[in-house]
Amino acid sequence: MTGRPDQYQAYVSFPGGTDGPSVGAVHDRIEDLEYLFEGRLDVVPQLRGIAVDTDRVPAAHFDADAFDAILDRIEDAYADSHRLARLEKWRSIDGRVVRSSVVVPVRPLFRTGGEKSESDASPAE
Repeated sequence: MTGRPDQYQAYVSFPGGTDGPSVGAVHDRIEDLEYLFEGRLDVVPQLRGIAVDTDRVPAAHFDADAFDAILDRIEDAYADSHRLARLEKWRSIDGRVVRSSVVVPVRPLFRTGGEKSESDASPAE
Protein backbone atom coordinates (compact mmCIF):
# COMPACT_ATOMS: atom_id res chain seq x y z
CA MET A 1 0.00 0.00 0.00
CA THR A 2 1.39 3.34 -1.02
CA GLY A 3 0.24 6.90 -1.10
CA ARG A 4 -1.92 8.54 1.51
CA PRO A 5 -4.21 6.50 3.74
CA ASP A 6 -7.97 7.04 3.77
CA GLN A 7 -8.12 7.04 7.58
CA TYR A 8 -5.86 7.31 10.63
CA GLN A 9 -6.06 5.81 14.12
CA ALA A 10 -3.70 5.55 17.08
CA TYR A 11 -3.03 3.77 20.35
CA VAL A 12 -0.79 5.73 22.73
CA SER A 13 0.33 4.45 26.11
CA PHE A 14 1.28 6.73 28.99
CA PRO A 15 3.11 4.73 31.68
CA GLY A 16 2.83 6.15 35.18
CA GLY A 17 5.39 6.28 37.93
CA THR A 18 7.38 8.78 39.89
CA ASP A 19 10.16 9.11 37.29
CA GLY A 20 7.85 9.93 34.36
CA PRO A 21 6.16 13.19 33.41
CA SER A 22 3.72 14.99 35.66
CA VAL A 23 0.01 14.21 35.57
CA GLY A 24 -0.53 17.65 34.04
CA ALA A 25 1.90 16.94 31.19
CA VAL A 26 0.16 13.64 30.42
CA HIS A 27 -3.24 15.35 30.56
CA ASP A 28 -2.03 18.00 28.10
CA ARG A 29 -0.86 15.35 25.62
CA ILE A 30 -4.17 13.48 25.92
CA GLU A 31 -5.97 16.75 25.29
CA ASP A 32 -3.79 17.31 22.19
CA LEU A 33 -4.74 13.86 20.89
CA GLU A 34 -8.40 14.47 21.66
CA TYR A 35 -8.36 17.67 19.61
CA LEU A 36 -6.47 16.04 16.71
CA PHE A 37 -8.80 13.01 16.59
CA GLU A 38 -11.90 15.21 16.92
CA GLY A 39 -12.85 13.75 20.30
CA ARG A 40 -12.99 10.24 18.87
CA LEU A 41 -10.94 8.48 21.51
CA ASP A 42 -11.20 6.43 24.66
CA VAL A 43 -8.98 7.00 27.67
CA VAL A 44 -8.38 3.62 29.27
CA PRO A 45 -6.95 3.28 32.79
CA GLN A 46 -4.36 0.53 33.08
CA LEU A 47 -2.55 -1.09 35.97
CA ARG A 48 0.54 1.09 35.48
CA GLY A 49 -0.67 4.10 33.55
CA ILE A 50 -3.20 5.29 31.01
CA ALA A 51 -3.76 4.47 27.34
CA VAL A 52 -5.49 6.41 24.61
CA ASP A 53 -7.23 4.40 21.91
CA THR A 54 -8.67 6.43 19.03
CA ASP A 55 -11.35 5.70 16.51
CA ARG A 56 -10.49 6.03 12.84
CA VAL A 57 -10.72 9.55 11.43
CA PRO A 58 -10.85 10.50 7.75
CA ALA A 59 -7.58 11.63 6.21
CA ALA A 60 -9.21 14.91 5.18
CA HIS A 61 -9.65 15.78 8.89
CA PHE A 62 -6.24 14.56 10.09
CA ASP A 63 -3.07 16.63 10.37
CA ALA A 64 -0.13 14.18 10.21
CA ASP A 65 2.37 16.95 11.02
CA ALA A 66 0.42 17.86 14.18
CA PHE A 67 0.40 14.17 15.17
CA ASP A 68 4.19 13.99 14.77
CA ALA A 69 4.53 17.16 16.86
CA ILE A 70 2.41 15.59 19.63
CA LEU A 71 4.61 12.49 19.57
CA ASP A 72 7.69 14.71 19.86
CA ARG A 73 6.16 16.37 22.95
CA ILE A 74 5.38 12.93 24.44
CA GLU A 75 8.96 11.86 23.75
CA ASP A 76 10.26 15.04 25.44
CA ALA A 77 8.02 14.42 28.48
CA TYR A 78 9.46 10.92 28.97
CA ALA A 79 13.05 11.76 27.93
CA ASP A 80 14.53 11.27 31.41
CA SER A 81 13.19 7.75 31.89
CA HIS A 82 11.89 6.21 28.64
CA ARG A 83 12.43 5.97 24.91
CA LEU A 84 9.47 6.24 22.56
CA ALA A 85 8.72 3.07 20.59
CA ARG A 86 6.64 3.78 17.48
CA LEU A 87 5.01 1.20 15.25
CA GLU A 88 3.08 2.14 12.14
CA LYS A 89 0.90 -0.33 10.29
CA TRP A 90 -1.05 0.15 7.10
CA ARG A 91 -3.99 -2.15 6.51
CA SER A 92 -7.17 -2.40 4.51
CA ILE A 93 -10.31 -2.21 6.64
CA ASP A 94 -13.74 -2.16 5.00
CA GLY A 95 -12.15 -1.29 1.65
CA ARG A 96 -10.26 1.69 3.05
CA VAL A 97 -6.54 2.06 3.72
CA VAL A 98 -6.00 2.79 7.42
CA ARG A 99 -2.72 3.93 8.98
CA SER A 100 -2.59 2.68 12.56
CA SER A 101 0.07 4.02 14.91
CA VAL A 102 1.06 2.38 18.18
CA VAL A 103 3.17 4.56 20.46
CA VAL A 104 4.57 3.29 23.74
CA PRO A 105 7.21 4.89 25.98
CA VAL A 106 9.49 2.04 27.12
CA ARG A 107 12.35 1.92 29.55
CA PRO A 108 15.69 1.38 27.83
CA LEU A 109 17.20 -2.04 28.36
CA PHE A 110 20.62 -0.54 29.11
CA ARG A 111 21.57 2.76 30.69
CA THR A 112 23.30 5.30 28.48
CA GLY A 113 25.58 8.24 29.02
CA GLY A 114 27.81 6.73 31.69
CA GLU A 115 25.09 6.70 34.35
CA LYS A 116 26.08 4.73 37.42
CA SER A 117 23.76 3.26 39.99
CA GLU A 118 24.53 2.11 43.52
CA SER A 119 24.53 -1.51 42.34
CA ASP A 120 27.32 -0.68 39.84
CA ALA A 121 29.69 0.58 42.54
CA SER A 122 32.62 -1.67 43.36
CA PRO A 123 32.97 -2.94 46.94
CA ALA A 124 36.01 -0.68 47.44
CA GLU A 125 33.94 2.48 46.83
